[in-house]
Amino acid sequence: MPQRVALRSWAFAQLVGFLVCKARRAGVPVVFVDPAYTSQTCAACDHVGKRNRVGQGLFVCRGCGVVVHADRNASRNLATRGQSVWNAGRESRVPAIP
Repeated sequence: MPQRVALRSWAFAQLVGFLVCKARRAGVPVVFVDPAYTSQTCAACDHVGKRNRVGQGLFVCRGCGVVVHADRNASRNLATRGQSVWNAGRESRVPAIP
């Protein structure tokens, strides 16, 4: 079976399971974030718009004018969201003892 067919046959949940297992073995934390609109949001100014995504590989912000590779922009948005989730998990929600 060609590798392409094998990779497209994997269930997404199974892939996530593999990643989580390998990350645990390596001692790397895994944070899940909502990927919605990461390819349409500017990592520099947070402007969201369908027209920001000019093509498959090009992102041009209609808000601030930044031009960057679309995947790099989306990965920065995902990293920012991941950092926010990670920091929120580290903050104590227990009230201080008076």
